[in-house]
Amino acid sequence: MKTLNEKYRLKGDKSIWIAYILLLVVSLLSVFTSVGKSVNDNDGSIVRMFFKHFMILLIGFSACYVTHRINYVIYSRFSKILLGIATALLLIVLIYGYIGYGEGKAASRWIVLPFIGQFQPSEIAKYILILYTANTLALYREEIKTWQTFKRLVFPIAILCFLIFIENFSTAIILFAVCFALLFVGRVNLKYFFISILVVFLAVALLTYISSKFGVGRGSTSQNRIEQYFHNDPMEINQTNIAQMAIATGGLSGKFIGRTEEARFLSESHNDFIFAIILEEGGIVMCIFIIALYIWLLYRILLVARYAKGYYGKFTAIGIAVMFIMQAVVNMMVATNLLPVTGQTLPFISYGGTSLLFASIALGIVLNISKEENQQTRKQKLITSVDAEMEIEQDTVEETQENTSTEKSSIRQKLEERIKEVNEDESNN
Repeated sequence: MKTLNEKYRLKGDKSIWIAYILLLVVSLLSVFTSVGKSVNDNDGSIVRMFFKHFMILLIGFSACYVTHRINYVIYSRFSKILLGIATALLLIVLIYGYIGYGEGKAASRWIVLPFIGQFQPSEIAKYILILYTANTLALYREEIKTWQTFKRLVFPIAILCFLIFIENFSTAIILFAVCFALLFVGRVNLKYFFISILVVFLAVALLTYISSKFGVGRGSTSQNRIEQYFHNDPMEINQTNIAQMAIATGGLSGKFIGRTEEARFLSESHNDFIFAIILEEGGIVMCIFIIALYIWLLYRILLVARYAKGYYGKFTAIGIAVMFIMQAVVNMMVATNLLPVTGQTLPFISYGGTSLLFASIALGIVLNISKEENQQTRKQKLITSVDAEMEIEQDTVEETQENTSTEKSSIRQKLEERIKEVNEDESNN
């Protein structure tokens, strides 16, 4: 009978668990030291915001734990239903925004739910689309080069990315890139693949122009961010320049945790620009540590994908890994002024409930895939061990039989020699 420790212990890839927990610890410390301006703007309390973030991390960890105990294959059975739910949620947030409910950011990307607060449907939609794409690639392996299979893949990707694109340009682009990376890995027809990329590129350019020209969606916001990036005045007090000051003053070892000065001026220091505050407080040393954690996480998840027993597990793990890393890279590039401001969070570190919750759930799915893979590995090792023992036993039996045969032959030879001697004696007599 299993003990409580065996029943409830963490399963799956231990390295992924360690990287995840370390990122949560970094999040706890970084958010606590970087919420100053947000607290002042909302007349709040640092302790209250810290406690709220701590609860978000706890809920996210719990969600990851629960998900990693659920067999990941179950999501493949409901992939179409989940896709329908994601589409409905994205339509609701568009309607919610355009009829004027809520204020500010809640009117464009979020739905405000009673007792829960802001809920961002695009965060759940992107992982559902990855699950759907992985499932379709796995189901139609024999027909992967056909137009029918390509349609099953590209139309849902186009619809969900378009719905997200209207209000969240960067998330739509990242999600499209992740899904098409899966299509490439899944070896779809390259002719359809490149034609679709060209069509999407032209469509994005056209939609961006229409959006900025007529004020539809957030096109004007994206255009302003791009213009500010290329024509940024270094003397102007804006988020980009403040983030650069934070990074520049951090140096090699940083100012140490809790000694940030620029967080008082950054409105999104605990979210979009948290990497700049990490560099200010921890310096280049902390920067290398964070990047190493993400690289290690990517490596371990790709190992899980490599040894997963089925195509669905392989494609799901790859899609989730690429989503994590692309989002992390974009956030870091924004903080270091290598990209225009996008609003992408740093996975498992930035303040934010919806993003952290569904990223944790997605990681739980990967951990369940690694758990199943570990079970298969253990079974294979057991089978190999049993086979080896059987071979040893067979060799022993054969050796024993050979020894017995040798002994019998020796005895027979001695008897024959003795009989020969007796016959010779009788002959002489």
